[in-house]
Amino acid sequence: MSMLLTVQTAIADRLRQGMGRMAREVAADLDETGLCGLQLAHGDYASRLTPGQSSPAINPQALARLPALWTVAGGVTSSQPQTSQRLRYKANALFTVIVGDRLQADANYAGAGVWPMVYAVRRLLASQDFGLAINPLLPEKVRPLGQAQRDSQPWSLVACDFSTYWLDEALDNGHWPAPQKDGDADQLFARFGGRLEDPAKSWQSTRLDYSLADSIKAQDVVATPAPQPK
Repeated sequence: MSMLLTVQTAIADRLRQGMGRMAREVAADLDETGLCGLQLAHGDYASRLTPGQSSPAINPQALARLPALWTVAGGVTSSQPQTSQRLRYKANALFTVIVGDRLQADANYAGAGVWPMVYAVRRLLASQDFGLAINPLLPEKVRPLGQAQRDSQPWSLVACDFSTYWLDEALDNGHWPAPQKDGDADQLFARFGGRLEDPAKSWQSTRLDYSLADSIKAQDVVATPAPQPK
């Protein structure tokens, strides 16, 4: 499983546990385009609202599911080498939680309202790493996405962005994956018949020779410690 999917799943799991009855569901099946009915790929709209622009309408199918949350993996936005050998890379990633609820809650509405929901999402996710090998989530922008009427009330979508990073390991130049156990991510290549190479042999011992006049006068050998009986 890629780290993007792993983190997205962890975000959704924490929100499901923490939000209680504030959200009907926490899903990952719609993105900003589907939620707002936008055509971002064709450049017809911008998802970030600016003063003077009308709010894009929410897709009716999404509107019917509110109050709800959607988790979106925004992808790896950049990578930088972390070692001089360029075998380890810092992968900067972006994730978004789209919050949908009534624009304003009142005594006749049992829900929280969109802005209290935004607070709850940021409160639950900021500085969390979910026990994964990632930098704790950093809360970023909060972006209104769209509004629509349902039951004569305004409902709204707001995107909450979070960033993080982790370290990706690269293969040595000219080498191929060499998965060593079932849980190894590189088992993907074995599963689909990709080219592999044998795993590097484990260290057994190191010998140090002390030479004088082209002859060895002494030796030191450091060997792998023998396994201790349980």
